[in-house]
Amino acid sequence: MTITPAIEQLAKTSVLIDEHDLPALVELHERMRGVLRELEAVDLAAVTDCLEQSDGLLQQIIYRETENAAAALDQIRAGIDFAQRAVAADEEGRPLSEVGASPFEASPARREPIDAELLASWIASCASGLGEIEGLAVSLDTGSAPADAMAELRRRLHTLKGECGVLSLREAQQLCHAAETMIDSCGAALSRMQPVLEVVDWMRGYIGTLANDALAPAPEHRPLLETLRRLGEACALPPASPAAEASDPVRPAQAPAEAAPAVGTPVDLSVDPAMQGTLQEFLCEAREHIAQSEHALLELEKHPGDRENINTVFRAFHTIKGVAGFLNLAPVVSLAHSTEFLLDAARSGRVTLDHASLGLVLRSCDMMAALIRALEGGGAAPTGEQLGVLIAEVERATRGEHTASTTGTPATPAREHPAAGDPAGSAPAPEAPAGPTPGTAQAPNAIAKRADQTVKVSTLRMDALVDMVGELVIAQQMVVQDPAVRGLREQRVSRNLAMVGKIIRDLQEVSMSLRMVPVKATFQKMGRLVRDVSAKSGKRVTLHTEGEDVEIDRTVVEEIADPLVHMIRNSCDHGIEPADVRRAAGKPDGGNIWLRAYHSGGSILVEVQDDGKGLDRDRILAKAIERGIYTADRPLQEIPDAEVFNLIFLPGFSTAERITDLSGRGVGMDVVRRNIEALRGTIDIDSKPGQGTLFTLRLPLTLAIIDGMVVRSGTQRFVIPTLSIERSFKPTPALVNTVLERGRMARVRDGLLPIYRLDSVLAGRTSTDTPADELLVVVECRGTRACLSVDEIIGQQQVVIKGLGQGTHTIPGVSGGAILGDGRVALILDVGGILGGAASAAAS
Repeated sequence: MTITPAIEQLAKTSVLIDEHDLPALVELHERMRGVLRELEAVDLAAVTDCLEQSDGLLQQIIYRETENAAAALDQIRAGIDFAQRAVAADEEGRPLSEVGASPFEASPARREPIDAELLASWIASCASGLGEIEGLAVSLDTGSAPADAMAELRRRLHTLKGECGVLSLREAQQLCHAAETMIDSCGAALSRMQPVLEVVDWMRGYIGTLANDALAPAPEHRPLLETLRRLGEACALPPASPAAEASDPVRPAQAPAEAAPAVGTPVDLSVDPAMQGTLQEFLCEAREHIAQSEHALLELEKHPGDRENINTVFRAFHTIKGVAGFLNLAPVVSLAHSTEFLLDAARSGRVTLDHASLGLVLRSCDMMAALIRALEGGGAAPTGEQLGVLIAEVERATRGEHTASTTGTPATPAREHPAAGDPAGSAPAPEAPAGPTPGTAQAPNAIAKRADQTVKVSTLRMDALVDMVGELVIAQQMVVQDPAVRGLREQRVSRNLAMVGKIIRDLQEVSMSLRMVPVKATFQKMGRLVRDVSAKSGKRVTLHTEGEDVEIDRTVVEEIADPLVHMIRNSCDHGIEPADVRRAAGKPDGGNIWLRAYHSGGSILVEVQDDGKGLDRDRILAKAIERGIYTADRPLQEIPDAEVFNLIFLPGFSTAERITDLSGRGVGMDVVRRNIEALRGTIDIDSKPGQGTLFTLRLPLTLAIIDGMVVRSGTQRFVIPTLSIERSFKPTPALVNTVLERGRMARVRDGLLPIYRLDSVLAGRTSTDTPADELLVVVECRGTRACLSVDEIIGQQQVVIKGLGQGTHTIPGVSGGAILGDGRVALILDVGGILGGAASAAAS
């Protein structure tokens, strides 16, 4: 079979079309895909590669994602010509070297530099988007997905494809398009999501490369691309028609007129509720792009023909168009699309941006600002008539036709240089009647309905703000506790100081909330981990997540990722039994892991639970005796379960019978404990044989401030975290007993607790002294309780946590320092370290 006729037809079709003929471009695309399918049976890699790249360029023209469609079409024709000559040479038995090089090899299409800020913003946001795609794919793969998961996955791939198109990342765009088409073709018949996960992995690798070099070439993508296409073509359902995609109103490639709403009625700016997060980011970026455009346009009036300013405005409208397409905001797409064509004509020299044309583009900026305000709830949307008139004028200007309104003599006066915040469209509104006009929003209501907005803020600036607010809290405490101020008896001064204190507390809470991020992205990564680990261990494990929207300090979120990885690996590898063992125990073949997050008592609790075999207490004890942790003559039944289970956190402690590439070396759980304790958190274990194990991580909401009880012991002041305090009391002689003349015990609620003198414990010694005015503070950490003996309880307050400095060695039992209101420094106690050190000192 010869493919010469098919390529000849391809060549004829390419010669007869131009870059604006959308139906003919789609027909050429379909023919080219047919030729590529025929080439699968022929060993002509050079031809296949050339046509693949030609088809990629063709898709960019179809979706209006190339800045020079005519040049791209010329390169496509050159690629088809090369394919013709190469196929003819192969059929005649001549070497391909006689044909010469492919046009893509001779003059590789190098991407234009991407705007650095735009690329950085996309890379930052892409991580969460890929996490969403990965989470959906894993849930579909494991059968735990909701009913609309497939549609949501397709929509997110479509969004990612559009973003890659805006950035001219052709290879990434092709992969997303192929994955999207595969889902469209296969629908519910698509049972395995491995190809989609491979796309996610490929994208992550590419993003990492782009972060270091914006012009870096894409990794090899053709094998994965062919896999996606082959799966799509193998499904019973026919592939989605490119013609249908090209006319999809979501896409920026649509003709502006198709989206034009009816005259006299506000344009439709409804957005899918599921896209509200993306909408807020879009509104933030769109405002920035409009402001940059207006500045560049005003500069163009001073310096006509400045290509860089024209490019700035073009990129702004191009970006707005692309993101608005994802959100299905057809009016925004239409306006941006038309203005972009006018700017493209100016860049290519077909149109000169004179005073009238610049005024028209400024009016487009005004109209775009009005559309953005309407989306934010700040006013009524422009009417279809206003939008249609402006688009028509822009299109006439693109063709070089100047109308009355664009030559500076409109029927109604227009401003030469409208401001970004003024209403769009242009003409001054007629005097409003005294009463409200039906169908129009009143100003107070518009303000009340104003939507939440998002702005991008540097994390360095945000952290600096939090630090300064912390210093403000310290300064306020210094003022309030100053003897000169405390001596004042003026009621007015006391009232004003109380008001200042309240405002500073509110400011502190708001500034701390800026550091809070949801744990959703971290939880989504665990879904992929469970899938891969369960596949490697030959088990079927399903991950269930709850509380993904719980927010926590971003530093804490980053630090808990590693502990969660180790714990979930252990649950998959050691906790969940093989299918035959589970069947014998009366359990389903597939195991389950639950990952939860919720608020409790001023902390965040993160739980990792499995329904596996549970921890083997006897095996752990045997290993502990083997390592000399316990002696054989100790009554092992008296050792509480919590103490036994905590042994798994010791370095090198493992009860695994064999070491796998997943776990078994006794390293992972030690990492878990150290990371959690470094965050001032705790971890508890509850396990029942045959039923499973529950790990509970208790973490602070933030690492910047802490609620604490300020106490004095000797001459020093300390801060005990309130989360570790059960109660405080002044003991009577009847409540205190001395044991073997070595230590003291206090009776607390029908139980005996050891008493540790705080300043003695920190000095590394025990003390049996009984101060005259002794106070006891009952503290608890990881199930261990004790009484700390102090001289005075100064009071409870929020303190700002300060590091002890790089030159200070780690102090056991101390997690940081705080500056008190009188300027003195108090050490913040690590209750777990205090109790551990006190127990060791008492034992020696």
